[in-house]
Amino acid sequence: MSTFAVLRTLLGLMLSRGLRLRGDVAGSTAVEAVGIGLGVLGPYLLKLVVDRLAAGTIDPLPFVLLIAAFVLAWSGTNLTSAVKYVFTTRIINTLARRLTERAIASHLPVVAREREADSGQLLGMLERVPYNLQLIVDGILGRAAPMLIQVVISLVVIATLVPLIYVALMAAVLGGYFVATRLSARPFQAQAQAANQAMAAVSGTLGDILRNARRVVFNGNLAAEVQAVSHIAHERQAASVRLAWLLVATAAAQYLVVGGGLILLLGLGGLDAARGQISVGDFVLLQAYAFRLAVPLGGLGFIFRQASVAFANIKDVLALGGPALGATAPVAPPSPPEAAAAIELDGVGYRYGSERVLRDVAARIAAGSFVLLVGPNGAGKSTLARLIAGLLEPAEGVIRIDGADMAAIAEPERHRRVLYVPQFIGLFNRSLGENALYPPTRQGESDLRALLEEWRFYADGRPVDFGLAVGEQGERLSGGQVQKLELARLMGVRSPAIILDETTSSLDAPAERKAVRALRERHRDRTTLILITHRLGLAGEADQVLFVHEGHLAAGSHADLMAGDVTYRAFCAMGDEARA
Repeated sequence: MSTFAVLRTLLGLMLSRGLRLRGDVAGSTAVEAVGIGLGVLGPYLLKLVVDRLAAGTIDPLPFVLLIAAFVLAWSGTNLTSAVKYVFTTRIINTLARRLTERAIASHLPVVAREREADSGQLLGMLERVPYNLQLIVDGILGRAAPMLIQVVISLVVIATLVPLIYVALMAAVLGGYFVATRLSARPFQAQAQAANQAMAAVSGTLGDILRNARRVVFNGNLAAEVQAVSHIAHERQAASVRLAWLLVATAAAQYLVVGGGLILLLGLGGLDAARGQISVGDFVLLQAYAFRLAVPLGGLGFIFRQASVAFANIKDVLALGGPALGATAPVAPPSPPEAAAAIELDGVGYRYGSERVLRDVAARIAAGSFVLLVGPNGAGKSTLARLIAGLLEPAEGVIRIDGADMAAIAEPERHRRVLYVPQFIGLFNRSLGENALYPPTRQGESDLRALLEEWRFYADGRPVDFGLAVGEQGERLSGGQVQKLELARLMGVRSPAIILDETTSSLDAPAERKAVRALRERHRDRTTLILITHRLGLAGEADQVLFVHEGHLAAGSHADLMAGDVTYRAFCAMGDEARA
């Protein structure tokens, strides 16, 4: 996506009906038009003041009014800038919110599904969006574009009052400035992209280390991780320094163009004023316009130079894809079907790269049944569970949910049909109650509290405090408490199918049996329940056992598999610890 494409996209967003920014854009444009008019009028009023003084005869009241008009016009641009800032602040914050919503809606499913997804890098990109929008919207659109309009109008005014040579000189100075800026744009854009990537890498690394502080410290790797941060920060520093030297080179070229041009313009004007070829007022007019236009170029130069970094960041965020940019916030999906799902696996296979994990898997799971999915570590149990839930696409074969091909079902709809619960449940850094009541559960707080106390959430039996802050990823709770909290939440979830991927692994056998039986009783006949576990104490209670071994699947009741499958019988003969 080019720079102009980014600008077109942002302008389209600002003028779209969905974001309701048209009033702010109109207000900002109107205020800017007043500012441009005052900017052009100020130097002309100053010329009139000087010409009256040079004439030697002054009518006091008109002269004072003229001075007042000049002062108000000259200083009024500060007021218009402040008023315009109100509009642009709303525009920038609304755009930042929309881009963030779109990026999260697009990329969060990727982070949830893909092993290679990097949430830290996404966080780094989104953190810089508001500042970079400030540079583009307020800087490029709000200052550079109006400045260009003011330059054109000012040159027209100058052309009507002084010889055209001055118009040509001033146009040459301003044109030379923009040419110098343009010539540096391409290398600056490339280096800005590299600097953005380096900053994102630092954010990702820091986030990763902070989220895993215990792993770092308890394994004695603090010094090594600090060194890793230092190394990647050094790379960011090097990229930033290269960018800074490009800024210096661009600023030097701009300085030479503007400085040399103004020396020539004002030197020529001063000589012509001394010879009487132009009036002192004309010279003051030239001087006022020159500095009125040239001095802000330094600020615009900074904006232009930084805008390359801003455009690179916004381009990366837009490239994430997602919902239509002008669309309003998504409407909450309808409730899932109340009936339990029948699941059919027909010749399903899957590969991780060249490694074939599952081959020709076939099974039929009856609606409302309780199914145990078991097998050795690395056999493909979680892969099969993720395939059933629609989180992965099979390399071959078909997975049907109530007769519908899962591959043909939209991803949000898949989650309404099959709820996948991973072994490692990351809680929000919120209260215990907020995590326990997280949608789509329909449980009430009193029911949840009673259930958790029945399951002895605290070993000493004390009351459950739903206001307790659980910390990042639920670090203030034990693994068993986290899983009890999630299982209690699931008691109030209505889903045609629920897959528990070792979600009971941190519970002891009696607690696991109690929780699973409670889930079965609560969801009887309206939810198909699939449990991945390394314990087989529930195998006799399961309606069906799916046994995955070396990429193949054997399905049947526990008794049938024990009687007819030697490998399953050997697997069952192993202890729970050996199977874990």
